[in-house]
Amino acid sequence: MKKITLILSVLMLVSSCSSDSSSESDTPVTPSSILVKKIIELDKDGKEMSTTDFVYNGNIIVSEVIAKKDLSVVGNIGFLYNYKTEYTYTGNLITSIKVKNIIANQDKLVLKTDFLYDSNEDLISSTREQYFDTFKGILRVVYAKINTNTVNCKMYSSDSRDNIETLVWEGKFSFDVNKNLIKSESLDASFLFGSFEYDTKSNPKKGVLGLNKIMFQEIPPLYNVSALRYYLHRFNNVLKSNISGSFPRYNQYTYNANGYPSEMKE
Repeated sequence: MKKITLILSVLMLVSSCSSDSSSESDTPVTPSSILVKKIIELDKDGKEMSTTDFVYNGNIIVSEVIAKKDLSVVGNIGFLYNYKTEYTYTGNLITSIKVKNIIANQDKLVLKTDFLYDSNEDLISSTREQYFDTFKGILRVVYAKINTNTVNCKMYSSDSRDNIETLVWEGKFSFDVNKNLIKSESLDASFLFGSFEYDTKSNPKKGVLGLNKIMFQEIPPLYNVSALRYYLHRFNNVLKSNISGSFPRYNQYTYNANGYPSEMKE
């Protein structure tokens, strides 16, 4: 059986209205002013595996850069990859996300997702293009809101070499009162299923404008031409996730005075 290694993620939380000299022992700030500025991922021995740095304009996310270390390099200074994710807004809504490779190929666009919304600002479709040397793979998802806590979706796949679009998945999403995704189930097959349990504390990204509208988002470079990953950073923090095809995962958190996680163990 595969051994699951404990991953330690340190979430450095700062207030967008506080100075650099402030600390977690200061008077707690309002939840809407807290944004995650840096994530440091460590292995079970405390060695730094990756860092993610975030840039904001108020509560609008501008970009995030993830750099993964190559621990086999002497001095722990080598990098396996370095990706930058850029966000574009229209009003209060995220309408485009671009992922660029900024180490092997400077600012090479490898992935782009465009989002469309209705007049109620509900997501109605997302189109992801993954770029290869001579073609691009496309995943288009169409969403239909059934009620306050339920959304149906259909996922279509195509290839720029023949432009033939094929329905690959039809499913249903269920949300709790805080809009956390608690279940994803397939309507046409059983190969894709997910269930999620949460704590009652604040997620570090809940104050970021527009992120709670997104259903899927890739974490570079772990994207796949024929699959999408759930976006779970909405209101609360995931305690347990159970996704078909993988082992259940459990998370333990240490919280700061404002009720946000400062440390997570997986």
